[in-house]
Amino acid sequence: MARTSQEMEAAIEAVREEDYLRALTMFHDLYGDEDGPPIQTPKDATGLSFFGLALALVQRKFKPAIDLCKRAIELEFYNGDHYANLTKVYIAAGNRRKALETVEQGLKLIPDHEALMEVRASMGNRARPSVPFLDRSHPINVTLGQSRHAKKVADEEKKRR
Repeated sequence: MARTSQEMEAAIEAVREEDYLRALTMFHDLYGDEDGPPIQTPKDATGLSFFGLALALVQRKFKPAIDLCKRAIELEFYNGDHYANLTKVYIAAGNRRKALETVEQGLKLIPDHEALMEVRASMGNRARPSVPFLDRSHPINVTLGQSRHAKKVADEEKKRR
């Protein structure tokens, strides 16, 4: 399978345009499958990262997607796109804690990276646990948090009327 720079750029651009299915098809044409795409240039590392994101969002194959994104970070730890893509994969997999760790790690290295700042902003901030000395998952914190959220929703509903 002959890989060209143009094909790689087109696949990456498809992911940036959020056309993940088309991007995944293009990456499969370039790499074959997610098991072991060959790495030859820095552009390949970028391709791995975007391939991982498309794989997670389309086929929900989170483990190989995480591996691809981590491999890209190992090859180009200074590229914020890799951290942003891995964060999005963790979010899709439902692992908010890992997503937060990844985006914060990326922002420490590249504080002004636009994609990282956007992903971090989209994640929002969690409210502090109602009883801070108890774990967030403790039943008391869960119940009080649900009550706080229900009150917030009710207050917003009153404002709309």
